Amino acid sequence: MKKLCLLLFFCILSITTVFADGPRFNNMRTVVIADTTQDSYAARFMKNRLKQPFRIPYWDRIETDTALSPSDVNIDTMRALSAQYKADVVLVPVVQTWYWRQHMAGLWRYDDDEIITECLYHLTVYAYDKRTDTFKSYSDKGREIESASILNDPKEILTESMDRIMKKLPYKRIPTDIEDVATGGTSLQTKTTEGGAKILTNTFPQAI
Repeated sequence: MKKLCLLLFFCILSITTVFADGPRFNNMRTVVIADTTQDSYAARFMKNRLKQPFRIPYWDRIETDTALSPSDVNIDTMRALSAQYKADVVLVPVVQTWYWRQHMAGLWRYDDDEIITECLYHLTVYAYDKRTDTFKSYSDKGREIESASILNDPKEILTESMDRIMKKLPYKRIPTDIEDVATGGTSLQTKTTEGGAKILTNTFPQAI
């Protein structure tokens, strides 16, 4: 019991020392995830999913009251948002198409009394990168027709679609291009755990 107490004491002391030294990550990036005038389940889902990788200590995520019309999403408006909030990256999720309908089957491949789900989707994340002054888009689209007993939750479609978009998006939980300023330019080394998380292998966040 005494050994356990001592171990806990040293763990707490180590954590306290780390935070006392200063910010854990002083090469943080700033990201703005802007709202649009779209107010639908699909639009809210996109934004919430887009937020997930952008967390402290690597990202400072800024909320903005600015709501862009999808037709106004272009390099000029996003460059202006970047300047206004001193952001390195500006992201805007836009629902190009979202159609979800359930009805009684009338097709030969289903029974007449069976309920089927029809879904048509086209999702896009627009990204502005201040460092390269570039404006790009990352999209995913598709169509699904399936029995409602198999496809009955729109979240399934939106999750899979956004997962594919997030793989295309170059901005990850740990920015892969950050250099270790404490060691004179050694690249940040990471590895992926079995659970899919990226962890540092060659330094501590407070040393970057």
